[in-house]
Amino acid sequence: MMRLKRSGLVAALLLVTAPARAEDIVITQFGVAFAGNPFAIGIDGGYFRKAGVDLTGIIAGAGGGTSVRNVMASPLGYGEVVLSAAIAAIREGQDIRVVNVGARSVADVVVVVKPESPIKSLKDLEGKRIGFSNPKSLSEILAIMALEKGGLKAEQAQRVALGSLGGALTALEKDGVEAAITMQVVWAQRADKLRVILDAGRDLPPMVQSVGIATGDLMRKNPDKLRKIIAARREAVQFMNAKPEEAAKMLGKHFPKMPAEVLHKVTVQLAKNGYWSEGRLEREPMENMARGLRLVGDLKDDIDWSKVVDASFLPKDLQ
Repeated sequence: MMRLKRSGLVAALLLVTAPARAEDIVITQFGVAFAGNPFAIGIDGGYFRKAGVDLTGIIAGAGGGTSVRNVMASPLGYGEVVLSAAIAAIREGQDIRVVNVGARSVADVVVVVKPESPIKSLKDLEGKRIGFSNPKSLSEILAIMALEKGGLKAEQAQRVALGSLGGALTALEKDGVEAAITMQVVWAQRADKLRVILDAGRDLPPMVQSVGIATGDLMRKNPDKLRKIIAARREAVQFMNAKPEEAAKMLGKHFPKMPAEVLHKVTVQLAKNGYWSEGRLEREPMENMARGLRLVGDLKDDIDWSKVVDASFLPKDLQ
C-alpha cells in the first residue's frame, strides 16, 4: 500500500526506512494541489511497478525552493516542483534539470466574487481590490493576468496580499476585497456562495505550473530508471484523461476530507481541460509562465531554456 509522508525537512527524507529498492518521491503540495495526482495513480495503479521502478510512497513537499532541496537530497533524485523554483535553482548553479512537464495549465485556479456582486466581468475589476496569497506567487500572477484579460492594466486595480488563499477568501466574505483568487476545489464546495468571473483553464492560455526535475547524479548514473519513471507517469496521465471518474475514486484516500462528489467534479474538469501533461516540454506554455514571473518581478530577463531543460529522457514521440 502506498505510504504518504508529509515533511518540509530534508532530514526527514534521509531518515526514511523502506524495503530494498523501494523509494519515495517528493511531490510539491501533494494532497492539497492536484498537479501531482498522476504519481498517486501511477503508484496505486501499478504503473511504476510494471515499469520496474519500485516507488511506494509520496512525500508532500512544502513548495518552492524547499521542495527542490528535498528532491536533491532524496535517494531517488527525481520529483515534481513548481517551474519557478526549478528555474531559480538551476540559475543558482544547482545540478538539476527539468526533464518533463507536470501540470501544463492553471486550470485549477479561478477568480471569484460574491454572488450578489456588481462585478459581472473582468473589466468591472477596475478600481476594485483583488485578494491573493503572497507577493510574486502564482495567485498574484493570475490577478494581473485577469486584469489584462479584462483590458485593464495592473495598476488599475488594487492587489491585496493576504498570506494565503484562505485569507483571500475570508477577506472576500468580510468585504475586505471585492474579488479573490481561489482553487477550483474550494469553489466547487462553495458554488452557492461564490461566482466565478475567470476560469483560468478556460480563459487563459496554457501555463506550466509544475515540472519533473532530476539530479545530475540520476541523469548520469541511472538514465534508464529516469526514463521509466517518466514513461510510467505518462501512462498514469493517459489513464486519468481516459477514465477520470475511475481516477477520482482512486484518489479518494489521498483527499480524505474532500467530498467525493467534489473530487469527482474537479478531476473530470481538469482532465477535460488537459491539465496534466504527458510530459512534453512545451515551449509556449513554459514561456507563458516565465512571462507571468516577469509580471510580478520574480524574473528579470529571458530564459535560455537549453540550460534549464533536458528532453532526452522523454519517450521519443514527446521529444
